[in-house]
Amino acid sequence: MRFDILFIILLGAFLRLYRVDDFYMFLADQGRDAIIARRIATFEKLPLIGPPSSIGEVFLGPFYYYLVAPFMWFTRMHPVGLAIGVGILSVIALIGIYLIVRKATSHRIAFFFTSVLATSGLLVEFNRFSWNPNLLPYASFITLSLLYVALHGKKKKLYSLLFGLAFGLSFQLHHLAALLAIPIGIYFIVFVTTQKKVKDTIVVPLYAVGSFLITLLPFVLFEFRHNFLNVRNLTSLFTEQNLVSSGPFLNRLGDVINAMMKFAWGYPLSQPFALIVFITIVLGASYTLWRKYHPFILLHLIAVVSLIFGLSRVNAAAIPHYYHIVYASLYLVVVYTIYSLSGKWKLVIPLICIGIFFASQFHTYTFLWGKPSRQDASPIAVGKFIAKQTNGKRINLATYPVEFTSRDSYQYFIEYYGGSVVDGHSSEITDTMYVLCDRQPCKILNSQSWNIEMFGKAKIDRIFYEGGIVIYRLKHDLSL
Repeated sequence: MRFDILFIILLGAFLRLYRVDDFYMFLADQGRDAIIARRIATFEKLPLIGPPSSIGEVFLGPFYYYLVAPFMWFTRMHPVGLAIGVGILSVIALIGIYLIVRKATSHRIAFFFTSVLATSGLLVEFNRFSWNPNLLPYASFITLSLLYVALHGKKKKLYSLLFGLAFGLSFQLHHLAALLAIPIGIYFIVFVTTQKKVKDTIVVPLYAVGSFLITLLPFVLFEFRHNFLNVRNLTSLFTEQNLVSSGPFLNRLGDVINAMMKFAWGYPLSQPFALIVFITIVLGASYTLWRKYHPFILLHLIAVVSLIFGLSRVNAAAIPHYYHIVYASLYLVVVYTIYSLSGKWKLVIPLICIGIFFASQFHTYTFLWGKPSRQDASPIAVGKFIAKQTNGKRINLATYPVEFTSRDSYQYFIEYYGGSVVDGHSSEITDTMYVLCDRQPCKILNSQSWNIEMFGKAKIDRIFYEGGIVIYRLKHDLSL
């Protein structure tokens, strides 16, 4: 590997892995995922379904859990292994994307593009902790790129299978990956209508659909076992909830463009200015393609424009990970446009732009100088304490108030240090419940919390203070 790209890959690895144990996120979702990943890594339980999505009680596939679970072995089941795994997988993705783009374009374009991916403050932030959408920027880009290789390459059957597989696995990282079907469909139509020989092209959708359906097998098995839970919830979502945006289309489109530009570049922009920048990018890329047609860049330009329109029809808040499917394609289009319009300065101008971009992202690298956040500190302290108190005896666990949602994070470390906790969704009732309260007043008894009330009539047996948490030990009140 050339020194320049090796340097960028190592820089990307450093930004993702340096002091990750001091800064990785360990909240509700990470605690839940750590419990499931540990069970997979120890072969205790192999799930057929993944994490719940943000759109109602509709679950994703289990791919993410199986992808990151092996990294638990390297940290002896400490959950920081999942964050390290995401960082390592993102670096591997950088290498793969560089090779794909270099073959489709040139080394320089691939180098500049990989430099942006490696140093993007947004991507670095999401690659420093464990969460199922965090690898979607790479998965969605690879999915689109495999479509290009399948259509334009010689090994159509092989790459069609890989394309369908990548699309299916992207869909398991987040349901918004389904919107990739829009640019995929548009580009396939463009390809078929502009090629003279399209006879062999029919194998692409046939093989891709086949491999896509294979990725859904765990989901299908889960549905049969649970009376089609997801299908029923998804049907309810479309019929009873407002999933599709009903507001003025142009207003929603402007909001989506503004949010996407802010997240991609790391700075808030006024909506008019964000719109001007976006239109400039699209027109600049269109002009470069008019001067010199390049189907690979056209595919990703189609992706940027069509995905923005698709996202504008989804009734969702402006949250960074909702735009994961578009970031990498946007970065590629911008890099290619700048490179193509640089004339005889094709090395100097892109390098200056990359330098400016890196400097603009530097303020987001707070892990270089900041005080460790150590979100696992309280769960570790509480976990050690309760595990020692219970001495392996099975307990119920709850948190209070309702806003204190990190129950699973504490359960993980109680079990990590030898305790035994009833799962939060189980109806099993033991002799003892520990209730964790992170703010006063702690109205534990008669709290109107189902997680506490399910224990039955109880009395406070002891109160402890550990890791910044008030710990209530409840026993059944036999006098009632």
